[in-house]
Amino acid sequence: MVRTAEKMERAVRFAKFPPEGRRSLGGGQYGALWGRDYRATANENILIVAMIESPAGVEAVEEIVAVPGVDVVFAASTDLYSFSGKRQGEPEYEAMVDRIREAVLGAGLKLGGPLAWRDREGFSFFQAPGVGSLIRRGAQALLEETASGIAEIEGSEEQ
Repeated sequence: MVRTAEKMERAVRFAKFPPEGRRSLGGGQYGALWGRDYRATANENILIVAMIESPAGVEAVEEIVAVPGVDVVFAASTDLYSFSGKRQGEPEYEAMVDRIREAVLGAGLKLGGPLAWRDREGFSFFQAPGVGSLIRRGAQALLEETASGIAEIEGSEEQ
């Protein structure tokens, strides 16, 4: 939950290795495991996602997106409701989402949200269902495919 640029700066600083950040080096074990350039490679590949979950975060979104190292800003739909009392579709709620979108895209960053928002303008990073839900959905699809209860006979496919 990011509400200020200062909190975002700290998150970036503690996610990155020196010289970009202040993340611990773990006794140098990384070099033996992944090579001497591990820190630079890790810094280039660490994805920093800021979650805007409250009206306070919305108020500071322009400063948050300006923090170097931020890659994605995620508009947390349910939390925005929880902390604002405004529901999706209500003008105040949609104004918060619009403000987030304009700031994020204006800063050249990726904009994230729930998978249900995949058709909303500007969103390109999504939160999928949890592992348990994905397993359940996959199992349901498999059961539907074999609903007849009759197993395929090897070699019965038409050539």
